[in-house]
Amino acid sequence: MFNQKLDNIRPLICKINDFTYQKYHLYKKSYGREVFVIKDYGEDRGITNKSIALFEAVKDHFDRFKIAKITKEINKDNILLDSDLILIDKKGNELHLSGCSCGYAGTGSQGTVEILNKAGFEIDRRFVFCSKGFTLFHPNEEKELYGERL
Repeated sequence: MFNQKLDNIRPLICKINDFTYQKYHLYKKSYGREVFVIKDYGEDRGITNKSIALFEAVKDHFDRFKIAKITKEINKDNILLDSDLILIDKKGNELHLSGCSCGYAGTGSQGTVEILNKAGFEIDRRFVFCSKGFTLFHPNEEKELYGERL
């Protein structure tokens, strides 16, 4: 997916209000150009209200989000590797929020529902609470690709 590995990238560490995030640029082969990625960072990782606040603070840096996903991968040692909520805009830029999750009715899943609805995905909380992982298209993107929902 990316032409460069994260190890070779020097992220810019930023602070807005009382939370910290990192921003870096990667060359994305599928887009044929560089995109930026914003992720929560440090002590703010994994805290739902910090992820919601980061979304609110940086959402204007992005075009309309077209894809939202949570992918849960388990490595050979049975350790969960990646379960961030990843929002991808029309230009391929990404927002990674580690305080958002799915698969249960806790605060992480509730944060996911709140952010997805604010981003225009119009999703029911039961979907997030019951999903082990998901990839969603924004309703406007879905109409362009597949037509109206039934």
